[in-house]
Amino acid sequence: MAGPRDRFARDACLSGKERRDRIMWTFAWRNLLTRPLRTALALVGLSIPILGVLGLFSLSNGLRNLVGDTLGKIQGVMVVRENAPTPVFSTLPAGLAKTLRALPHVRDVAPEVLQVAPEIEGRGVIQKLSALAGGGRKAAQSLLDQPIIQGQDIPAHANLRSAVFPSHLLPPDKGGGRFLRTIDEGRPHIVVSKKIAEMYRNKDGRAKKVGDSLLIAGKPFEIIGIYRTNSMFLDVMIIMDITTARRLLGISDDTVSSFYVEATDPGKVEQVSAAIEQAVKEPRVDARTMGEFTANFGRIWGQFDTILMMAVSLALVVGVVGIINTMLMSTTERFTEFGVLRTNGWSKSNVLTLVTVESAALGLLAGLIGCLLATSGTALANPFIGEGLKLSITPEMLGMGLALSVVMGTLGGLYPAWRAAGLVPMDAIRQGAR
Repeated sequence: MAGPRDRFARDACLSGKERRDRIMWTFAWRNLLTRPLRTALALVGLSIPILGVLGLFSLSNGLRNLVGDTLGKIQGVMVVRENAPTPVFSTLPAGLAKTLRALPHVRDVAPEVLQVAPEIEGRGVIQKLSALAGGGRKAAQSLLDQPIIQGQDIPAHANLRSAVFPSHLLPPDKGGGRFLRTIDEGRPHIVVSKKIAEMYRNKDGRAKKVGDSLLIAGKPFEIIGIYRTNSMFLDVMIIMDITTARRLLGISDDTVSSFYVEATDPGKVEQVSAAIEQAVKEPRVDARTMGEFTANFGRIWGQFDTILMMAVSLALVVGVVGIINTMLMSTTERFTEFGVLRTNGWSKSNVLTLVTVESAALGLLAGLIGCLLATSGTALANPFIGEGLKLSITPEMLGMGLALSVVMGTLGGLYPAWRAAGLVPMDAIRQGAR
């Protein structure tokens, strides 16, 4: 173990610059450690905005992955009325199916009816809005989980190779039941998600299972199958025969919401999409491939990220102001110290570097705390979110958080550093002695 004499000998071998650099780092850390309350407040002021940045981008990244996973399950072309945001808001003539089937490279055309579900088990949209007004996370989540009725043309959908829901039925040993068949045409039989089965429980508190009834608009529907896709966008569907759905929703037989078109070759999907939009002139339609949906969502999330950064920038500015205030108070209290250092050969640039190093160290510590809180927070939140949405903090995001915190800390220390470096040595000593 090295003693004082060894350390003195080692320090004697250092050049003046090396000795000054070592003293500089010692002074910087000592100043932060000897003022723990002020340092802690500055760390809180900057680490919280860093936590906000990482948390919001983690949410954005999770939603982007969720949408990508959902769209990845769908391989065909979705045909809806032009400018309709979703099939729920689209109406098309049922006779359009004949035109679509006649187009080259079209393998199958499956008509669908989609609409927001009416009252289920005595609970409807109005009740959910009332619950939302009362507040609470569960009320908001309940509104987001509003079920959608999807009426399928059973023979057409049975012919699909890329149908999503049949491939996601629960295993038989877990009560998955079966999917719709031609024997279910015109009958009150439904396939629901595991989430809906748990959302609308029986009177004894048990989740719905195959063979149970679900009251929709006051009418009993028998559950014949239960699926699970782990997507909050797909697990809200209550699937039934298209004729049954029309009767339930009051939709005429010559109307559909959308057509799901499957190409003979997955590589010809774009070609089929273009052919549909060119062939169908009245009404005008949008034939959307999953690639288009992905690109559109990518643009939306890009704008969303920009809005997030604008919002979080305000918090970052507050954090920088906190660093400036901390460093200004620190430099004011240490005028005598700076004056003595200047009389012992320290230049203005040395003092400037010392204060800047302190503020950068504050930024680094705040960044580490913010990254640790964000990583821990996402790990704790994920088990409670479910529904395919997973928050994730990537190494790139951690790097961005650390870099941002160091930059903000450094910027916050520039003015106090300039003010401390500009003092004349004797003036600094006099001001510090007051």
